[in-house]
Formats: sequence, structure tokens, C-alpha cells
Amino acid sequence: MYEKEEDMLDITKKKLEQVVVPEQLVNTAIQLGIIQAKAKRRKRNKTLWAFSVAAILILTLVTSIRVSPAFASAISTIPGMESFVHLLHLDKGMKAIVENDYYEVIGIAQVKDNITFTVDGIIIDETGAEVFYTLEAPHSLENIDYENIKFLNNSQELLAAISYDPPDQETGNRKEGTFSFVFRDIKKLSSMNFELQLEAEQANKTTVFKVPFTLKKEIKSGKIYTLNKTVEMDGQRIEVKKIKVYPLRVALVLEFDEENDMKILQFEDMRLEDENGEVWSSIQNGITNFGENENKENMYFLESNYFKEPKELYLKFETVQALLKEESYLLVDFAKKEIIEQPSDRKMEILNVGSNTIELKYRPIRENHMYSLFSQGENAKGEIIDIPRESNWGDQDEQFTEVTIDAKGIINPVKIEFVAYPNYLNGSVSLQVK
Repeated sequence: MYEKEEDMLDITKKKLEQVVVPEQLVNTAIQLGIIQAKAKRRKRNKTLWAFSVAAILILTLVTSIRVSPAFASAISTIPGMESFVHLLHLDKGMKAIVENDYYEVIGIAQVKDNITFTVDGIIIDETGAEVFYTLEAPHSLENIDYENIKFLNNSQELLAAISYDPPDQETGNRKEGTFSFVFRDIKKLSSMNFELQLEAEQANKTTVFKVPFTLKKEIKSGKIYTLNKTVEMDGQRIEVKKIKVYPLRVALVLEFDEENDMKILQFEDMRLEDENGEVWSSIQNGITNFGENENKENMYFLESNYFKEPKELYLKFETVQALLKEESYLLVDFAKKEIIEQPSDRKMEILNVGSNTIELKYRPIRENHMYSLFSQGENAKGEIIDIPRESNWGDQDEQFTEVTIDAKGIINPVKIEFVAYPNYLNGSVSLQVK
């Protein structure tokens, strides 16, 4: 089926016997594979031959992979090459980080309870860090999980939102993954000394790891554009205060006019665009924004164009979710198992109210993308109630959400604010940044 492509691969393999691969290219290929671990969970065969093939193909076969699905499929069958094919579809900011040698190899391991935890490498700036790791043991590591994850700078914990996928598993006793930290405050880091702390839990046994390391590469500062310009969309005023460009992400600081009658929920297509039409869009995996409420500063994150120097730069968005402020929530009496107040457009159908659960049905907000509808609740005393669980499922025609409220905090009625909803502002915005 892939005779032609296989012949090309055979020729390339034979050339490897005659070509000396520069060490830097091998390192780059290894780094690209590590970055790929963040975007996809898959098995990998980390042989030197595979890295060498990747290095050669980076130089000679990128075009073929992009234009020939059959050739790309054939490449993927070679051990270790699936990562290379999928790399072409990664976040362009992450690709630029590797291409500009901003990823730093750490390679520091710690052994506890016959388990080896290794900090493989890191990408860090003033907005956060991506820490790549490997966990190994002579016994099975299935069903292991992490608790109390902390990231310290100069012995001081950096307050951050932390996310991670269940660890990649190559074999039963080896796992790989990434911890993503988004710092609550953007600020200068005080030193090059860091420490990753965590608890690995398995079968009621907890193993504590504390791995210190010192960076050698400079932590790059942000490029700051101070705008303080107000744009208007469908009668809603939004002040674009600053745009801060860092290697990992772009941080946009927005403030919504308190006189707006709508609560701004989500920017589905917020992006930066240069004079050539190249786009840096919203981050698809991980933390996308921080914000207190609709009347205070909110921070949104986009893909980074840090390693680009465009002549012109524009902030654009058209698809913005919003609700009337007086209808931007559910008011629920869990004792009576009924909804007291909800948005009047009835775009969401309440299927069931339990003693601390709500099940809803609605048309998809966006194709192939699910939003969490809520973040927290507030009881009748004004106390914050956690939402420990929100399940989302459905298809292109219908979406379903089941929300579970922390039962201990329920004092009826409970107010649950929407953070996403299928209602949109009219119009569009294009603001020149540079």
C-alpha cells in the first residue's frame, strides 16, 4: 500500500549509515519528543536510531509529511516517528520554544521507596512553568496519583494553578508526564534555584519527593504593550489594558466596564494577528484565563509569538459568550429540588435537580469543544461553595452537564454563576497593538 513511501524510507535509512548527525540536532529531536508529551499521551520507543531518523527528517522530509497523508502514515509506523508527525500540529509557541533552544534539560533524579522520580527538563518564564518528568520503579506503577504538588523558587512556594493529565505510561513500571504551572501573579523570579515537591500515592502508600535544581539558562523577560484602550462590542465596553508577551504564553489584561448590562463569559476566538495574517490563538490545553468577576481585571492567555518580531500586530475577536447580568446564574433550592431562577432564553433545559446535583441539556456551545459551565457557588449566607465535580458529555447535536455541589456548604437557596453559556454578542473587534 505504501510501496513508494517504504522505498523512500529504506533509502533514508541507508543514508543514516553514512551521515553523522550533529549532536545539536539529536538534542533538538529529543527535546521535540519531550514537548510532544504535553500534547498527546502515547507509547514511545526512545532509541537512538529513532532520534537520528527524526533529525534527518526534520531537515529533509517535513514538506512530504505535510502534503502526503500516505507518506505521513508510513513514517508513523517507524518506532519513535509518530511523535514527529504529530509535532507538526503542536502549539506554534511551544514549537518556537524548542527551535530557539529555550527548553532546558535538567536530568536530576531522586529515589524514594524504590521509586525513581526524575525532573527531565523545564520551560519557564514569569507566567509559569512546564516541568517534564519520568517516574520509574521495579514494580508496577499503575493507579498512581499525585497530591500536594508545589513549585518553589528560592525556597518560597510560587502560588499557581496546577494542571496535569494522568501520566503517560510506556510500561507498567515507567510513566512520563508534565506538570503545568500558571503563576497567580506575573513577577520577576528571585533566583535560578527551584524545587519541585509532590506526593506520589499508590495503594494507600505515600512517597514524598523534593527535587531541587538550578537553572543555567536565562529566564527571558516579557515584552509589554501598555494600551489602556477601550473597545465596544454590542454595547459592551471592554478596556484592553496591557498585552504581555512571554515565551510560554501571551497574557492579555482586560477590564469590563461596570456599566455593562451583560456579563462577559468566554472569548471563543480571541487572537493576535500580524501583518501577514499569521494567527496566535487561545490556548487549547490548560489554563486559559484568570479573573475575579466582570467588574475587575481579567487575564486571558494566548499562544506565544515571543520569538517573532512582527511589524504590525492586532488583537481580534468576534465570538464572545455573554449573558444579562441579572440572568447570569442559576438560583437553586436543593431541599425542594427545584430551580428558582434561570436565564429567560431557556437555551438550557434542566433535566434533574438532586439533593446536591443538577443535570442540564443544551445545544453545543462550539463544535468539538466542551466548556465547564460553572466554577463555584454561593449559599444563602454569601459563603463560597465548591463544585468538586462537573461531568460533560454529548455530541454535535446535544450536550449534557451534571454538576455536583459540596453538600456541606449548602444553605438554600444556592446561587451558581455561569462561566460559559451558548449566548453571544453581536459584532467584532480589531485593535492595533503594534
